[in-house]
Amino acid sequence: MVELNFTSTLNFLMPLISFLFITVVIYAVLLKTKLLGDNKGIHLFVSFLLAIFVVVNLDMRRYIQFSGAWIAVFIVCMVLILTLITFTHGQVDMIMNKYVAWALLIILLLFFVISSTFFFSWTLQPNTVWTWFNTEWFGFVLLLVVAGVVSWVLSR
Repeated sequence: MVELNFTSTLNFLMPLISFLFITVVIYAVLLKTKLLGDNKGIHLFVSFLLAIFVVVNLDMRRYIQFSGAWIAVFIVCMVLILTLITFTHGQVDMIMNKYVAWALLIILLLFFVISSTFFFSWTLQPNTVWTWFNTEWFGFVLLLVVAGVVSWVLSR
């Protein structure tokens, strides 16, 4: 009789779980932002395509598994902290302002950058940054950033 272990079954299903998670998240972001218009078929196709690209790459799949676990821990901690504050003060309004939301967003972004350095073995060294500045793509990216900032300022 073959005995299945829960963790081995979970590891076997992890590519499928990662694919579904990425598809749902990208689909939700595309629906919310309406970046590609209102056509839900296009949103679903693009989310499937991006999820396939991510799941095929083993490093990306490991990165998402690692990050997903820590994001789940972060969300559970935030729910517990908000519950504790609600029980002690009776309301959550004191911490639910835009500064707290921006601080949480910055913490999450820093987490993703730091964990990506762990998984993809990239570090910012002065020589690496200098070689980025000496590429022909840097001028193009800099021009796009300047054009975006100017158009944003002029459209306001």
